[in-house]
Amino acid sequence: MTRYHKISTKLTLLLFFITAMGAATALTGYEEADRPLAFVQKFKPSVGVENAGTLENIKKRGKPLFNGDTLRTDENGFALVQFMDKSLAKVKPESRLIVEGEVRGKQNTSARIGLEAGEIFLNVTKQGRDNFEVATNTTVASVKGTDFGATSDNFFWVQEGIVELLVSGTGESAELTGGNYGQVLSNGTIETGTLTEDEIEERNEEYSQMEENLEPEIIEIRFVDENGQQRVLKVKVFENENK
Repeated sequence: MTRYHKISTKLTLLLFFITAMGAATALTGYEEADRPLAFVQKFKPSVGVENAGTLENIKKRGKPLFNGDTLRTDENGFALVQFMDKSLAKVKPESRLIVEGEVRGKQNTSARIGLEAGEIFLNVTKQGRDNFEVATNTTVASVKGTDFGATSDNFFWVQEGIVELLVSGTGESAELTGGNYGQVLSNGTIETGTLTEDEIEERNEEYSQMEENLEPEIIEIRFVDENGQQRVLKVKVFENENK
């Protein structure tokens, strides 16, 4: 390999690592008043972010989401979104959600997901002073740290923890614990019940398959170092490009 190719390879690897570290260092470079609420850490095409009427297709991981941004997935798209408090949202295909909130400090944040279409599953970290809510067109789910799912047609189910439901129009409320579900009916009442183990397993399986599809591919990059020795570098690459 020529000296030129050695240098070119080193530069390529350096650029790769700078890009890969982008998500981890994304907090730097933002003004305090304009901090992102979350980042799209993994995704499969096609996923877009809409702001002020402009829709942008995501092309690389680490895309920041700011207050008022709308995340959209098409019929084949899904995404993994990480919030500032380390909470995670797994977004299924054909979903649309608005991210709202404020970051006042490392230990003082608030986040609200407006679920307009589709379905999500959340792993919400234990909340102290922080606030985390999921809202549909009729109902607000308040969370203090739990794993639960929500659909835009007002069905909520809890795998672990506690979720409090409040229907905006009627003021009716319900508390859901692990293994329970709540369905808000058209008259504003909340129907609650218990999911069977098979039903919980079936719902978990859907999201497990999503995560499997989001697993990175391990590729090998072969290069020659400054001593003329051949080296093999293994890196994780997520198939995130729109196709």
